[in-house]
Amino acid sequence: MSRLGPALLAVGILYLLLLLHPQTVFPHQVRAGNVVLHSRSPLPPEASAIAAAAQTRIAASPLYDASRTYPVFLCDAPWLFALFTPWHSRAGGVSHALLGGNAFVRPANVERDRVIGPSGNEVGADRPLSYFVAHEIAHAMIAARVGRLGYLRLRTWQNEGYADYVAKGGSLDLARLRPGDFDPAVSGLYVRYQLEVASMLRRMSADALLSSPREEPGSRE
Repeated sequence: MSRLGPALLAVGILYLLLLLHPQTVFPHQVRAGNVVLHSRSPLPPEASAIAAAAQTRIAASPLYDASRTYPVFLCDAPWLFALFTPWHSRAGGVSHALLGGNAFVRPANVERDRVIGPSGNEVGADRPLSYFVAHEIAHAMIAARVGRLGYLRLRTWQNEGYADYVAKGGSLDLARLRPGDFDPAVSGLYVRYQLEVASMLRRMSADALLSSPREEPGSRE
């Protein structure tokens, strides 16, 4: 038992280093502007267009920092995604916004610009791989702007709503939506949050929106 503590500590330190420097597992990369896609195997030519689409979306945000690099690691197997995102392994993507800003996306069909969901089916065209890349980078941009404490204090509708607003390029095809899509607890989508953020941004800047925790519009204390 006396050796168990140091061994666990060593494992914890190694895992933390892996989270901070996952490039050792993902040696290949494709870059477009400040967006860098990392992978274990060489990426197909379509990866450049995906990175470029994400770059266009994040660059439109006032939170974008042209001096920063935004790394996104494409996990080609569910176990690999779970390794880097143990508490959110069924999500489409995860950003370690408070731990260096690295983002991880679950297995995807890069040639088709589609993420493969936990069910094994491709996620719909309304949320392509480029959307997930931009969404997770947006979380890192928020954290960089408001700081760790500020990021932790944000309400879910602010954080996810703004990330979705950036990832969707500020647009939303309302004609394709179903009533259940507006409830994040039911659909897993952030449609309502994105609409609320879009409405708020007509009256204030992104910095003002994210400067402090705000009650969700229409809700009661």
